[in-house]
Amino acid sequence: MSETTVFDVIVIGAGLYGIQSARTYLEIHPHDKLAILEAGKCLGGAWSRDRVYEYLRTQDSVSVAEFSDAPLELEPKDNFFGLFPATHMTRYLEDYARSHEYAGSTLEARILFNTRVKTVKKTEEHLWHVELVGGGDLARFLRARKIIDASGITTEPELPNIANLSLFNGTQTHMKNLASSDLFTNTTCNRVVVIGGAKSAADACYSAARAGKTVYWIIRKSGNGPCFFAPAQASPPFKAPDEPLLTRILFYILSSHFVEDTFFVRLLNRTAIGRSVIRFLWRLIERDFRKAANYDRPDPKGNGFKNLEPDTPLFWANDNTGVEQRDDFFDVIAENVKIFREDIAHMEADAVVLADGTRIAADALIYGTGWKQTLGHYDPQTSLSLGLPVPLRLGPAATVDCHKWDALEFAAEKTVLNRFPILAHPPRFFKKEPKTTPYRLYQTIVPISDSSIVFVGRMSFVNSWRVAEVQSLWAVAALDGRIQALQSKAAVEKDVAETVVWCRRRYLNKGDIANWFLWDCVAYTDCLLRELGLKSHLGKEGLLSPCRAKSLGGLVEEYKVKNCT
Repeated sequence: MSETTVFDVIVIGAGLYGIQSARTYLEIHPHDKLAILEAGKCLGGAWSRDRVYEYLRTQDSVSVAEFSDAPLELEPKDNFFGLFPATHMTRYLEDYARSHEYAGSTLEARILFNTRVKTVKKTEEHLWHVELVGGGDLARFLRARKIIDASGITTEPELPNIANLSLFNGTQTHMKNLASSDLFTNTTCNRVVVIGGAKSAADACYSAARAGKTVYWIIRKSGNGPCFFAPAQASPPFKAPDEPLLTRILFYILSSHFVEDTFFVRLLNRTAIGRSVIRFLWRLIERDFRKAANYDRPDPKGNGFKNLEPDTPLFWANDNTGVEQRDDFFDVIAENVKIFREDIAHMEADAVVLADGTRIAADALIYGTGWKQTLGHYDPQTSLSLGLPVPLRLGPAATVDCHKWDALEFAAEKTVLNRFPILAHPPRFFKKEPKTTPYRLYQTIVPISDSSIVFVGRMSFVNSWRVAEVQSLWAVAALDGRIQALQSKAAVEKDVAETVVWCRRRYLNKGDIANWFLWDCVAYTDCLLRELGLKSHLGKEGLLSPCRAKSLGGLVEEYKVKNCT
């Protein structure tokens, strides 16, 4: 492959979003030159063979965890209230990439594995210059007219800053590398300490306990606290735990930036009695979550199961929400995992020492501590100009940029709180100071200043599959210059500022960088579909039926009829 080759588009990342965005682009431009760059040796991202381990299960249910053009085939024995082993996701994405062919080349054949992107920059020739590491005989540099960055938000592990960590002699692994480690089978790793309060940490605790390890779970005091877990058995008429969160009836009690400002949305959000109804309904939902977990259960071993009780109400989603993925999930943790709510003071050669003086002997540490949000393959100045998160206080250019956005967000504050007064009264929570600027992309996809590059999959939702399909189509439309809103920079900046302020108000610490839209999956995708002018897929389920993958069937074809004929 020559360095003079110019691709029409380069996709960065071969995970769920990368595969779907490549498929969508090629459905519309089948003869364009497209390459997919993947740092790992296999496709799938978080669902790749390198990252899926024995006890890992999906949180997205059957008929939701799939794309609209390829149903997932699943045997009944693997179905637990719609949830199933994650290995099925791996096979599904591999089959999907092999079965989609354009101009004689499958999606899989277009993937350049073991090829890490080092830098991405725009050249004076208005081409994107991509510097690579690895890839065998691949040229060191590639060039492209357009970029789809699907590198995702689960790529670079966020590791805690623990005093004297270098003294620890045991095994250390982040959740990203857990599947490729031998920790669960290693007979010298008997005492396992899991650090973190979200769903991934719970998965690690469950898996380690099932592997016969002595497990300690540390959730720091100076954080967001433990996450909620939805009960596996949903209330009728729903059959899976994620289905209620994928209905449009939820629009009225979401207080979502992406919901249309209808009469009933105004009634519930802008009247005192309406807000009382919202609080009451969320308390009912939360009650079911708490009942399934049974935090006040007997604790004869003194394991501290009650320490898993979340710090903030469910409505605010101040940490990732998990699902009771197996019938013994809570029991295994309650009976076999000792849980601490305390900060870590320092490490010793064979132990973790907590701030209250508790010493926990350990052979291994598992970090369920999340992910870095900055994108390392863009230099700080490029990131700033594109609207990506950058460390605070980068210098004069960042200061000028912050002054501009401070003014826009000051005005947006009034707009957001007038629309959703409930957000003016958050619960008490441990407020963390942000380390970076927020995302300032329009629809969290496209930079205000440059529509030749788009970012997909850079936010958190309860269902990534639906978002990937709709977001990919919107992103391709943006690359093709078909998003009318981008013609008005002032209007786009106003919307971005309102999104940032709303997310910060709505989701507390998790909303600080403006990409945490946990409850807003259907509201967000409906917003994108409205902007594309695609109405046949809006509201076909009514208010009470969940939005399944099949409801997006024919979406790309509808777009092509509207825009490409």
